[in-house]
Amino acid sequence: MPLTVRRSVRAALLAVAGPALLGATPPGAAPAPATPAAETVTPPVGVVPVIEPFDLDATRRMAVNVTVGGEGPFSFLVDTGAERTVIARELAERLGLVEGERLRMATIGGPATVPSYRIAGLQMKELHLAHVQAPAFHGRHIGAAGLIGVDMLEERRVLIDFRKETMEILESHKRARAIIRDDDAIVVTARNAAGRLILSDARLDGRRIDLIVDTGAQTSVGNLALQRLVAAKRANSLPFFPTTLAAVTGEDVPAMRSAIKLIRVSGLDINDLPVSFADGQAFRALGLHERPALLLGMDSLSLFDRVEIDFPNRRVVFDLPERAQRSAGQRFAARAAAAGG
Repeated sequence: MPLTVRRSVRAALLAVAGPALLGATPPGAAPAPATPAAETVTPPVGVVPVIEPFDLDATRRMAVNVTVGGEGPFSFLVDTGAERTVIARELAERLGLVEGERLRMATIGGPATVPSYRIAGLQMKELHLAHVQAPAFHGRHIGAAGLIGVDMLEERRVLIDFRKETMEILESHKRARAIIRDDDAIVVTARNAAGRLILSDARLDGRRIDLIVDTGAQTSVGNLALQRLVAAKRANSLPFFPTTLAAVTGEDVPAMRSAIKLIRVSGLDINDLPVSFADGQAFRALGLHERPALLLGMDSLSLFDRVEIDFPNRRVVFDLPERAQRSAGQRFAARAAAAGG
């Protein structure tokens, strides 16, 4: 199974479960305004859903156009694994944004203290986030002008249609029905940790593992507990070999690379999934360093027709491709790897 490892794992620099904030929100950081709940799944008259075309960039992540304080648009990556919306330092300086407090963040490379900038407002079509204090990293390490994190999405649902290459963002409310209701759709419930949705209905050789849907990562990254489980169960279809991950801070992080033979998620088999394993601070920040956990990247997500991520209802729905069947044991990840993922 061919793997273009260096290209793949460098693209995993955002598989840090975002950059995650360590500790409480610093004083002076204004919270995002509360979002009124929609009354029905279909938006009422006068409520316009955000339907945003996106590009799958060279790292297979979703890039959308965002205005910053009325300037732009600029290309931001949508990162459901990131706790905070992030801006590139170069863009913040170019726009003359006021620097805020320094924030301590958790990245795949470890804790880092970074500057933040005060943003009057971020706009993506009809989706608006006001008074943001955004942590800043260098654009060359982010790979874009910024990241859209779950602080901009947490009161909403995200519907990603990989066939049409569109992303729809809708207001949601508790007990709202799923938009994807196909007979062969996989519905997985989740728990919330710092805004991220953690799926627990996944197993490796009968052992439960935690999954985080991370649209900011090209490839999947596991913690050391998962690596130990894979080794103990001999669940890898490739020998482990050393590689490096490029952290969002720019540092190289040592890691091991392999492919997991089989992960089962609510009856769906994911075969030969390429994974890099690292002792990332982001897993510790989420309390996932002692139990097997995996950040599920875009190499797997983009093989589905559609993915619905509903934050208020803590639910993720995977729409299987027409050619696939739930019971067929489709080799999703093997196809991705063969294509150069």
